Amino acid sequence: MKKLSYLFLACFLVLSVSCKEEETPVSFPCGVENPTEELEWMKEYIAQMESSEIDRKYSAIHSGYYEGDFYYFNTSCCPDCLIDQKIFNCEGEPQEDLDIEVSEMTDIELVWKSEENECSFEE
Repeated sequence: MKKLSYLFLACFLVLSVSCKEEETPVSFPCGVENPTEELEWMKEYIAQMESSEIDRKYSAIHSGYYEGDFYYFNTSCCPDCLIDQKIFNCEGEPQEDLDIEVSEMTDIELVWKSEENECSFEE
Protein backbone atom coordinates (compact mmCIF):
# COMPACT_ATOMS: atom_id res chain seq x y z
CA MET A 1 0.00 0.00 0.00
CA LYS A 2 2.88 2.33 0.81
CA LYS A 3 4.44 1.73 -2.64
CA LEU A 4 1.10 2.44 -4.31
CA SER A 5 0.83 5.78 -2.44
CA TYR A 6 4.30 6.76 -3.65
CA LEU A 7 3.36 5.79 -7.20
CA PHE A 8 0.23 7.97 -7.12
CA LEU A 9 2.20 10.87 -5.63
CA ALA A 10 4.88 10.57 -8.33
CA CYS A 11 2.25 10.46 -11.10
CA PHE A 12 0.49 13.49 -9.64
CA LEU A 13 3.73 15.49 -9.50
CA VAL A 14 4.70 14.57 -13.06
CA LEU A 15 1.27 15.51 -14.40
CA SER A 16 1.08 18.79 -12.47
CA VAL A 17 4.49 19.88 -13.75
CA SER A 18 3.93 18.80 -17.35
CA CYS A 19 0.50 20.48 -17.58
CA LYS A 20 1.76 23.82 -16.37
CA GLU A 21 1.15 26.60 -18.91
CA GLU A 22 4.22 28.24 -20.32
CA GLU A 23 4.52 31.85 -19.29
CA THR A 24 4.81 34.33 -22.10
CA PRO A 25 7.72 36.68 -21.50
CA VAL A 26 6.63 40.25 -20.92
CA SER A 27 7.87 42.62 -23.59
CA PHE A 28 8.08 46.33 -22.98
CA PRO A 29 7.91 49.00 -25.66
CA CYS A 30 11.41 50.17 -26.59
CA GLY A 31 12.79 47.29 -24.51
CA VAL A 32 12.49 49.17 -21.20
CA GLU A 33 10.08 48.89 -18.31
CA ASN A 34 10.59 52.44 -17.02
CA PRO A 35 11.39 54.83 -19.88
CA THR A 36 11.76 57.87 -17.62
CA GLU A 37 14.67 56.17 -15.86
CA GLU A 38 16.08 53.87 -18.53
CA LEU A 39 16.09 55.99 -21.69
CA GLU A 40 18.90 58.55 -21.54
CA TRP A 41 17.31 60.85 -24.11
CA MET A 42 14.03 60.82 -22.14
CA LYS A 43 15.82 61.76 -18.90
CA GLU A 44 17.41 64.71 -20.72
CA TYR A 45 14.07 65.75 -22.25
CA ILE A 46 12.38 65.61 -18.84
CA ALA A 47 15.18 67.68 -17.29
CA GLN A 48 14.67 70.25 -20.04
CA MET A 49 10.92 70.33 -19.35
CA GLU A 50 11.46 70.57 -15.59
CA SER A 51 13.65 73.65 -16.14
CA SER A 52 10.73 75.53 -17.71
CA GLU A 53 7.95 76.85 -15.47
CA ILE A 54 5.39 76.56 -18.27
CA ASP A 55 6.37 72.96 -19.06
CA ARG A 56 6.31 72.02 -15.36
CA LYS A 57 2.78 73.38 -15.04
CA TYR A 58 1.26 72.32 -18.34
CA SER A 59 3.26 69.70 -20.26
CA ALA A 60 3.46 65.93 -20.14
CA ILE A 61 4.86 63.00 -22.08
CA HIS A 62 2.60 60.26 -23.39
CA SER A 63 3.15 57.12 -25.43
CA GLY A 64 1.07 55.29 -27.97
CA TYR A 65 0.98 53.21 -31.11
CA TYR A 66 0.42 54.38 -34.65
CA GLU A 67 0.05 51.77 -37.39
CA GLY A 68 1.79 49.21 -35.17
CA ASP A 69 4.80 51.39 -34.31
CA PHE A 70 5.44 52.77 -30.83
CA TYR A 71 6.05 56.48 -30.19
CA TYR A 72 6.42 59.01 -27.38
CA PHE A 73 4.95 62.49 -27.71
CA ASN A 74 4.61 65.66 -25.68
CA THR A 75 1.25 67.16 -24.77
CA SER A 76 0.17 70.37 -23.09
CA CYS A 77 -2.94 71.90 -21.62
CA CYS A 78 -1.55 75.45 -21.55
CA PRO A 79 -4.52 77.69 -22.35
CA ASP A 80 -2.47 80.54 -23.84
CA CYS A 81 0.41 78.65 -25.46
CA LEU A 82 1.12 77.64 -29.01
CA ILE A 83 2.61 74.19 -28.53
CA ASP A 84 4.95 72.52 -30.97
CA GLN A 85 4.00 68.89 -30.50
CA LYS A 86 6.92 66.54 -30.96
CA ILE A 87 6.72 62.82 -31.67
CA PHE A 88 9.74 60.62 -30.91
CA ASN A 89 10.70 57.06 -31.72
CA CYS A 90 12.34 54.79 -29.13
CA GLU A 91 15.78 56.25 -29.84
CA GLY A 92 14.53 59.78 -29.11
CA GLU A 93 14.65 60.85 -32.74
CA PRO A 94 11.95 63.39 -33.66
CA GLN A 95 9.59 61.97 -36.27
CA GLU A 96 9.09 65.18 -38.23
CA ASP A 97 8.24 63.46 -41.51
CA LEU A 98 5.29 61.57 -40.05
CA ASP A 99 1.86 63.04 -40.48
CA ILE A 100 0.36 61.67 -37.27
CA GLU A 101 -2.60 63.01 -35.36
CA VAL A 102 -2.62 61.97 -31.72
CA SER A 103 -6.31 61.11 -32.11
CA GLU A 104 -5.24 58.36 -34.55
CA MET A 105 -2.96 56.71 -31.98
CA THR A 106 -4.00 53.74 -29.85
CA ASP A 107 -3.10 52.52 -26.36
CA ILE A 108 -2.14 56.03 -25.25
CA GLU A 109 -0.62 56.16 -21.78
CA LEU A 110 0.78 58.91 -19.59
CA VAL A 111 4.53 58.42 -19.21
CA TRP A 112 5.51 61.54 -17.25
CA LYS A 113 4.21 64.79 -15.85
CA SER A 114 5.75 67.12 -13.31
CA GLU A 115 4.55 67.08 -9.72
CA GLU A 116 3.63 70.75 -10.25
CA ASN A 117 1.49 69.92 -13.29
CA GLU A 118 -1.94 71.59 -13.21
CA CYS A 119 -3.54 69.50 -15.97
CA SER A 120 -5.74 66.47 -15.53
CA PHE A 121 -4.28 64.06 -18.05
CA GLU A 122 -5.83 60.61 -18.10
CA GLU A 123 -3.53 58.10 -16.43
